[in-house]
Amino acid sequence: MNDDFASFPGAETPAAPREDHTLGASTIFKLCAEVIQLRERNDRTHRDFERTLAKTRDELKGSFDSFAAATQRAYQDLRKETVGEKKFSLDLLMLLLEISQDLEHITAVKPPPDDAEAVKRWIEAVEVETRKVQALISQKNIKEHEARPGEPYDPKWHKRVGSERAEGMGPNLIARTVKKGYASQQPDFVLQRPEVIVSE
Repeated sequence: MNDDFASFPGAETPAAPREDHTLGASTIFKLCAEVIQLRERNDRTHRDFERTLAKTRDELKGSFDSFAAATQRAYQDLRKETVGEKKFSLDLLMLLLEISQDLEHITAVKPPPDDAEAVKRWIEAVEVETRKVQALISQKNIKEHEARPGEPYDPKWHKRVGSERAEGMGPNLIARTVKKGYASQQPDFVLQRPEVIVSE
């Protein structure tokens, strides 16, 4: 019945209860905007992380490649040096054996002292062997290491076996050499220090 009255012309329609939809829509909009910003920030962070990771990976790979190459070079150099030292040592050993055999032969044919001609030939054989040894030493780039009179005494390069007063010299200088020394030219180092007398 009430519906019938409400349908008459000029009758006022009762107002529907008013709902405030604006507040909810604003909150949802803000929430969506924040979610979008968070996602964009997350994407940027992820991209930055991937770039940093790729850069770090490339740097580590470059460092490792350099380290591996340097290690390989060092290994090859060490191997060459070791092989060279072994070859040098074997060569010296073979030369030493050869000299030993020659000296054994010379000693075995040592003549009696009263045979002057035989003694002369024997001395010549010893001199020949001495020259042979000197030539072999020279072939191995071994040179005499000199201690010049008047130069400062240095225990790294000289072996002191005595001291004496030397006219015209101050103290701690090389007065004279008692026994010569030897040094290798390749590599350059002293094999045997010369024995010297040092001035007082």
